[in-house]
Amino acid sequence: MLDRKSINILISGLIGFVLSTLLVTVGFWKTILIIIITLLAAGIGALFGRYNIDLSVITKIFTRK
Repeated sequence: MLDRKSINILISGLIGFVLSTLLVTVGFWKTILIIIITLLAAGIGALFGRYNIDLSVITKIFTRK
């Protein structure tokens, strides 16, 4: 079983790998844009969860019958 410190090291390593891969493939500014959009989407998702907003009505509009 991994302790808390080992899990943090593993997560930090994975984040570093993903960021370095993004920097090499898409460039600095697009990587910054991806990070900003990801944080914005995570914040909106957290707000939806906190206020129990149900988006199933929207999915029913776009599903095929």
